[in-house]
Amino acid sequence: MKNQLDRRNFIKMAGLAGGGLVLAVYLDGCTKVTQETATPTIATDTPVHPTATVVTATSTPVQQFDWAPSIYLRLDETGMLTVIAFRSEMGQGIRTALAMLIADELDVEWENVRIEQAPADIRYGDQVTGGSVSVSSYYSVTRQAGAAARQMLIQAAAQAWNVDPTQCQTEAGFVIHPDGQQKKAYGDLVKTASQLEVPISPPLKDKSQWKIIGQGVGHWDAPQIVTGKAVYGLDVRLPGMLFAVLARCPVIGGKPSSYDDTAAMAVPGVRQIFQVRDKIAVVADHTWAAIQGRAALVIQWAEGKLHTLDSETIRKNAVESLPKPGSQEGWLDAIYEMPFEAHATMEPMNSTAYIHDGICEVWAPTQDPHAVWSQVAFALGLPQENVIIHVPLIGGGFGRRIKVDYAVEAALVAKQAGAPVQVIWTRDDDIQHDTYHPLAIQYARAPSDQARMPVISVLPRSTDVPTGPWRSVGNVPTAYATECFVDEMAAYLKRDPLDLHLELYSGPAAQVIKLAAEKAGWGEPMPKGAGRGLAYFATWGATHVAYVAEVSVDASGKVRVERVVAAVDCGQAVNPDNIRAQIEGGTAFGLTATLKAEITIKDGRTEQSNFHDYPLLCIDEMPLVEVYIVDSEKEPTGMGEMGVPPLAPAVANAVFAATGKRIRHIPIKPEDLKD
Repeated sequence: MKNQLDRRNFIKMAGLAGGGLVLAVYLDGCTKVTQETATPTIATDTPVHPTATVVTATSTPVQQFDWAPSIYLRLDETGMLTVIAFRSEMGQGIRTALAMLIADELDVEWENVRIEQAPADIRYGDQVTGGSVSVSSYYSVTRQAGAAARQMLIQAAAQAWNVDPTQCQTEAGFVIHPDGQQKKAYGDLVKTASQLEVPISPPLKDKSQWKIIGQGVGHWDAPQIVTGKAVYGLDVRLPGMLFAVLARCPVIGGKPSSYDDTAAMAVPGVRQIFQVRDKIAVVADHTWAAIQGRAALVIQWAEGKLHTLDSETIRKNAVESLPKPGSQEGWLDAIYEMPFEAHATMEPMNSTAYIHDGICEVWAPTQDPHAVWSQVAFALGLPQENVIIHVPLIGGGFGRRIKVDYAVEAALVAKQAGAPVQVIWTRDDDIQHDTYHPLAIQYARAPSDQARMPVISVLPRSTDVPTGPWRSVGNVPTAYATECFVDEMAAYLKRDPLDLHLELYSGPAAQVIKLAAEKAGWGEPMPKGAGRGLAYFATWGATHVAYVAEVSVDASGKVRVERVVAAVDCGQAVNPDNIRAQIEGGTAFGLTATLKAEITIKDGRTEQSNFHDYPLLCIDEMPLVEVYIVDSEKEPTGMGEMGVPPLAPAVANAVFAATGKRIRHIPIKPEDLKD
């Protein structure tokens, strides 16, 4: 078989790319890209998304040759590498990590790397950003893409020199002649390389040759973010664009029966008001007019059958259906509770849609571009090939943006409005109409006369409250129940929690448990009112994380987490700085659920509406976080969600160590611990 990949053999590569979901290498040929030689004039005073056509040329364009040996990268005549990001960037550093893998195998210096976001495209297979699998699924595929391009550049230079390509080397964007004296820049080789066959199984670098992988690299997007130049969904601007908010029934499952828009239409700036499915859209020149117009609407709601829905009743019924702890002789058992939780992303839900020339373009900050693609097409009755999905940066996802309701709303509103429209959710919309983390009531039990991992059962199995993916999903309540119970078992058996953990866990689990305990100074005395707690969890059985939390509890019962020590085994650390950032972010996210926020439903309505009653962890409440990464030869196993599950049990166990009081629910409230 020839060592090449033509278009016929292209599809055969799918099996090499993570379960057949990714198309590994695709000879896209080459293109001539027009670049402007002077600064363009922007046709609006507001920020512009890179894909929005609001730029007018002010000079004669020049032709720039771009070589695209795969769907994941391009290399131009200046030697600049453009990496195509096919997963969504929502602060987790995925674009940076994937670019690192390609750049290192291609032997391009980091300052010569650019990143471009891919639209929804079947060539990339599944583009869902969730489950913390982007790096683990594409680790080999992206490295192969970089290595294939590198081999082709070597071959192009070897042809020019008439030498054996196996005797040539590469370094920092150059192919080096076997004599070590001559070299050719990548940019000078791209035209020749573009005529060569793409190798199917190019040799990958040995770990000892890596220059970027394994190094701490800051987010590629960070300079744009900190200077306010980064374009998120809310920053998208199109010529003639309008803004819309939607009035939603406050009762879950309700819909409007009638409405009076007289006062709303009198609000300056309001253009149109109409019903979109079970919501009322207010379209205006700017967001303030849209919000004020919505406030002026008089709506009669048909509340529906869920107007009596009550989360406390759901909770009580679930608890009462379980055995009463302590009632079964010979068993140690307990019930642990986690409420509904909102996602509370810093960027609320939003999307922009523009229907023109028989197509619909959508700018959606989404974790699932393909779902947006198919559902928008279905909603509008368009062929899917007539829908284009652009993915801007995302100001936090945490699973909420796997749902695509907000993007479909934008498309439907734009269709009725007859203009480009950005649909915006306010913070109140976001909190009150979220798809929440489910309420979880967990019953754990194990024989009382021996150390054994508990058996966990979870209730309720379903409710009428809308739920959806939330960072680490079911791993969070499972870790809470399991690791709190192990701590309770240690106390019951009069064992040190660390010793019991090391009896129950082995292998990588034991390694991270030992490391976290050692770095935290486990066993050293703590001041009065303070304590340490230990917890371990392997999210989806993949990445091993152990936490030691140090807390203090004052006389009012307020818990403050002073320090969190984390040990992590996530396989090969592609970007150690990013791993630390994910643990820090997971700590902040997890502490919000552990100590502060919960969603409650009464009379079919979400009782919380904004940060005053759904409070997030504040900067002055953030503990010192130390992260220790286990050196590993295994391939990466993911980090985006893995820092959340062990946090709550580590804190709860530390609270017990500090106070002697066992709290079996989150959030832990001051009244639970007040003297």
